[in-house]
Amino acid sequence: MNPSAIEGHLTLVLIQWMIIIAAAYIFGRLGKRFLHQPLAVGEIAAGILLGPSALGAVWPPDWPVLFPKETQTSLQLLGKLGLIFLLFQVGMEFDYSHLRSRSKTVTAVSIFGMAAPFLCGLAIGPWLHETFAPDTPRFGFQFFLCIALSISALPIMGRILLEMNLERTAIGAMGISAAAIDDVVGWVLLGVATALVMTDFNVWHLLVQIALIVGFYLLLQNIIGPALRKFWRKHVHDAHEKGMPNSFLALLLVALFASCLVTHYLGIFVIFGAFLFGTCLHQEHGIVKAWRDRFSGVVLVAFVPIFFTNTGLNTRIGSLQTPEAWIACGLVLAAAVIGKLGGCYLGARLTGQPPHEAGCIAALMNTRALMALIAINVGLELKLLTPALFTMLVIMALLTTVMCEPLLRWWLPRDLKT
Repeated sequence: MNPSAIEGHLTLVLIQWMIIIAAAYIFGRLGKRFLHQPLAVGEIAAGILLGPSALGAVWPPDWPVLFPKETQTSLQLLGKLGLIFLLFQVGMEFDYSHLRSRSKTVTAVSIFGMAAPFLCGLAIGPWLHETFAPDTPRFGFQFFLCIALSISALPIMGRILLEMNLERTAIGAMGISAAAIDDVVGWVLLGVATALVMTDFNVWHLLVQIALIVGFYLLLQNIIGPALRKFWRKHVHDAHEKGMPNSFLALLLVALFASCLVTHYLGIFVIFGAFLFGTCLHQEHGIVKAWRDRFSGVVLVAFVPIFFTNTGLNTRIGSLQTPEAWIACGLVLAAAVIGKLGGCYLGARLTGQPPHEAGCIAALMNTRALMALIAINVGLELKLLTPALFTMLVIMALLTTVMCEPLLRWWLPRDLKT
């Protein structure tokens, strides 16, 4: 690119970024104020309204001039950076001391939360494949559908808990931990599905990959995290007055990006590296507060909405043109809710959790937005999904997220309600 082309590209990206920030902020706050929805729901809705499902239906034929394809990569990069910072903060914000006495609940919820949606996917998959995707590999489609129904939205769950001041409660810790387990399993299975489609599946490689990820997590928890916390206490003892010094910020960012690169080369997404790195620092409240005070607002307002808005821009509700398609969309949603919400509730109750706490955990686990949307896009790239099935799964991810906060407020114990 010559300087003039770069300047033109940057100008267009800045215009788009301005529109996304404004639309996401307005719709996010409207949804939260009047519908009591997470900000992410309004941000996805803003993208749908700006995309082919709404604006594209009334705009002249050249309407994509506002969001041309040549800038999509730049916007996706900005969105991914936002997710890295968000997952890092989510990892730091949670108090896992509750889990010492509740590990059985986390294990049961994560197992039931994966197994039940998988069974639901197996039940509806054959009909969906025959009706809407007969030309795709049947086993690959079935496997991918089960993964899409089983995965939870770890970052959105974290964001909801932060917005409701539940991040340091037992409910929050159990929900986020069970979701982290489900998501790691889901990404491993997604890697298996990708390998199957690409005809390069190797069981030994998969086992080695899992062992390396566990090893990296232990390295963070037992060596890297304690070293950084010790450095903070020794050299930044007055950080509560001055905030985070640039010297420590530089060290923190290098370690953060390095963690992202490690998980990338281990075969899972970079955002998991950010989350794992955050968890090794959560005991040091000074670091958490200094990061939040300095970066949280910029990340949540300027970067994260780009991902959700981009998803809306790529969703075509008009692809569901027949009653049969809408029936299938309802079936996908029912399978997702019955499997995840019901399975997680059952897992929590079987391990002794009271009904209200079990309901809260299940409502959190039922949230799909971010992680499901990433998985759905992978399925589309692997040509396992048609546009109609892609739209059905996006609607499922959005509506399960819409359900979260009302259900959470309904089940929330009185002492935790704000």
